[in-house]
Amino acid sequence: MERASIDLVTRLEAVTGEARPHPSQVRSGTTPWARSALALRAAADLVGTHFSTAGRPRSPDAAAATTASFDAGLVDLGHLAVAALAHEDPLALRALQAGVPRTVVTRQLPGFEALADAARELSTQGVGRPETLLNSLGQTQSRVRTDDPATELSDRMVRLRQGVWNLIADHSDVLPSLRLTAGLGVAVHAHAAAFHGADLTTPDAVGLTGPSALVAHGRVWQRLHGALSQFAVLAPPVASVRDDIVAAARLLGELAPIDAHRDRVPIATADRHIGAALNGAVQVMADIAVHEGTAFDRLARTGLLHVPARALPRDLVTDHPDVAAARLNGRTVPAPAEILQGVAGLYAQVAAHPIGLPTPQPVGHRTVGAPAEAISMG
Repeated sequence: MERASIDLVTRLEAVTGEARPHPSQVRSGTTPWARSALALRAAADLVGTHFSTAGRPRSPDAAAATTASFDAGLVDLGHLAVAALAHEDPLALRALQAGVPRTVVTRQLPGFEALADAARELSTQGVGRPETLLNSLGQTQSRVRTDDPATELSDRMVRLRQGVWNLIADHSDVLPSLRLTAGLGVAVHAHAAAFHGADLTTPDAVGLTGPSALVAHGRVWQRLHGALSQFAVLAPPVASVRDDIVAAARLLGELAPIDAHRDRVPIATADRHIGAALNGAVQVMADIAVHEGTAFDRLARTGLLHVPARALPRDLVTDHPDVAAARLNGRTVPAPAEILQGVAGLYAQVAAHPIGLPTPQPVGHRTVGAPAEAISMG
């Protein structure tokens, strides 16, 4: 098993270039191959949270996995490589038929027969399937420290990021959780901006920096919360996500009250500790937005997102006769593409860290709504 795996890896390195850095060290995954490499790296890191480099278990879940679980994972990787490499010949034929010069096709698809042979050999290794597979190992649950409010906020935010990441694979109605988290995004940026002395009534402008950028970013989260509130929901938020959000909102109010007046940059050690926790919460919300955007995209592609027809703007209703009939009857309708695109655009905005980056322009969709004059915590 190990010999076949090393043989496949060695041949892959010969094709991709052994000296090339990992894509995550250069840029984000912008191609299917780069995203696949990042996923495999994430899978390796996930296994690393359960097992030490010596193979010893680090978590209770690891005790259920055996060496057969790792062997099965390698066999699955072999099957994946076989499936990917099987497309080389059809892809080359299509490229030639489309008029791509043969020299270009030969350079990009030089012939991976040796790679395919190594992948097939790996895919035939192993005997049967073990009871516990590696993909059944989830993230290790982190314990929240409650002895200090700032530390508790940091732990809550990290655990919330993990909980939102789990929503990507959740096939139930996750919209309530997404909407609740968007509300926390408003709170995090509002409290962080207030802590740094910002005026929450400052109007939006292009190129804002510092605390004013936090205010502008909080308004984008507010527009996102309003956009998500249009959709019909059938279930309550995920309990673990709701509990951490409620606790985080309480801690924000304790650490950085909105109505507290601050006319200078905090310099006390305690203030720096609180500021670090708030700044970390802002960063975590950007990470959460990435996961939430992925979860929302999955929901949007299922066609299961509905909105009350009466809540749609009149100019949008007139473009769709079936929606007009549903509006008269008080029914819900599948969310129009304009609404889904508007929400996706807002997720793209809140996924960017507000400090050190140009403030994105508000998305110009009819269903998103106009920017608020002041951040509202309602």
